[in-house]
Amino acid sequence: MSAYQRTIQAFVKLIESESSLFSREDWDNLDKLASNLPEDSEEISSEIRNWLKLESRSQIKQAFDKKRQEIPSDLTNSETKLGLGGAKWPTPANQPSESSKELIQNAIKLNSPLSDDKKSQPKP
Repeated sequence: MSAYQRTIQAFVKLIESESSLFSREDWDNLDKLASNLPEDSEEISSEIRNWLKLESRSQIKQAFDKKRQEIPSDLTNSETKLGLGGAKWPTPANQPSESSKELIQNAIKLNSPLSDDKKSQPKP
């Protein structure tokens, strides 16, 4: 697993498990970030790290660093398709898996309180 993939997976895991660390403003910014993410894992990793640089996000960055350390760095064998915590990928081998961009976008959609606000608004 590349360093870029570890960064992306740690960020997704952080969003899924510690969503309470994110303020409403953070969720707004994450929503914007997700809609403008490139497809390349290296560029996505860079965007994540830039997003975490703000002083107001220091607590989020600390939690992110901890999550990133929890992901084994020795998963470099491309034959080994392991997910977070060493779990097997849920996607069968003959089907395409979600891109890094999709993983982040889905994690944000599923965990953002803003998504709940959008769902609860009646449609005209």
